[in-house]
Amino acid sequence: MNKYYRSKIAAVLVFIICGCGFMHSSLWAQSDFSIQPEHGKSYSDTLTLDLATSIKIALQRNHGLAIAKAKKQEAEAKVGDTRTNLLPKVSTSFSYTRLDVAPFFPTSRFAQLMGGGRVPSGLPSGIMPKIITIGDANNYALGLSIQQPIFTGGRIWRGYRIAEYAATAAAENCQRARNDLITEVQQAYLGVLKVQEYEKVAAEAVKQMQAHLQDLQNMYDVGMVTENDLLRTKVALSNTKLGLIKARNGVRLAKVAFCSKIGLPLEQPIRLTEKLQIIDLPPINLEDAIRKALENRPEIKAMHNNIKIARTAVAISKAAYYPSIFLAANYSYRRPDRQYNPKFYTTWTISLVAQLNLFDWGQTAFQIEQAQSQLQQTEHAMKQLQDGIVLQITQTYLSLLEAKEKVETTKINIQQAQENYRVTNEKFKQGLVSNTELLDANTLLTQAKTEYINALADYRIAYANLMHAIGDVKY
Repeated sequence: MNKYYRSKIAAVLVFIICGCGFMHSSLWAQSDFSIQPEHGKSYSDTLTLDLATSIKIALQRNHGLAIAKAKKQEAEAKVGDTRTNLLPKVSTSFSYTRLDVAPFFPTSRFAQLMGGGRVPSGLPSGIMPKIITIGDANNYALGLSIQQPIFTGGRIWRGYRIAEYAATAAAENCQRARNDLITEVQQAYLGVLKVQEYEKVAAEAVKQMQAHLQDLQNMYDVGMVTENDLLRTKVALSNTKLGLIKARNGVRLAKVAFCSKIGLPLEQPIRLTEKLQIIDLPPINLEDAIRKALENRPEIKAMHNNIKIARTAVAISKAAYYPSIFLAANYSYRRPDRQYNPKFYTTWTISLVAQLNLFDWGQTAFQIEQAQSQLQQTEHAMKQLQDGIVLQITQTYLSLLEAKEKVETTKINIQQAQENYRVTNEKFKQGLVSNTELLDANTLLTQAKTEYINALADYRIAYANLMHAIGDVKY
């Protein structure tokens, strides 16, 4: 009986400790985000939070969501960037060049030209200079250029469309990060409520065991029970107190993890206002849930845009078979002028440039094949994602149904365990059952209460997970 009793006590303690350990593993997340206390308050002031407020704080301070928002802004800026490729580009330039020697023409060469290839004889010396300057050592150029693509086989326009699709996909990924964060905060909040209920059950178990020990001491004093029974009860009380210590540590750890999740300082004292209790949740049909998920999930919407991007990339790669036509206009203000005078003059040019790739050793064909392969990969990824969502919805839906049934079952178990303990306690006082049987009844009652707490938390968490899987995350 002693071995059996100890195994029952150990089972309950392990149940509570594992529950607290589970909260540690599922809620803990490192965060170096720090804030200063509000004006007039300090970290010693307890912060009262309901679930909605907790989610609001997390949405404002979570680093992961901030990164997703920044990526969304980056993608939106990329749309504007690619849009500019459709418009004319206007640029200006200025240059100054200083020559070591101004351009000149030697008179000896001029004389040769005038004399038919030989220097004429009999010319008086000093009449002609040795060189004739025909330029300026200082050269200036100020220009204005305009370039406009006329036809590129659709490359520029399709590049702009790809940027739009990518921006939409980034927005959906941002929404996905937001949904993930909300669900994680819900889980963390419910986790704190869960371990707080563990603590209450452990505290009640200690009080109940202390009262039983006092009764047993009185009975021992008059010789109604043995010393062995008294020692067993004292050991049971010590184990129960140990369970209470573990539960309290679990509460502290869960609160620290919760503060980390929503972006509060880890040392911030908090008090959660909501209760871990059964609530009426709207009924959900499995087929409707799957249909809504395939329509609403941000991952599905983002993947649709990825498919559009891949298809457009195929069209862009095929555009290499078409010519590219550009229009360019230049207006310049230069010095020296065309007659090499040190004066400024204006000049302009208009060019229509057409370029066509005639032979590239099959590079374009290979690029088209790559783009088509990427499109196939994206389409298969979409089918894989859809199958995964259907499986996820089915699993979370069945988990919700199971959790709901478990709530009802464990609620009945508590009533039965309470009645069993009451009857056993009465029989023990009458000497009809042993102290070990009463301790077993107490253990069963504590276990039933703990299982009911788990069932309540699992039901709420299962519903939150199902809403997340459907893509219907509100707040």
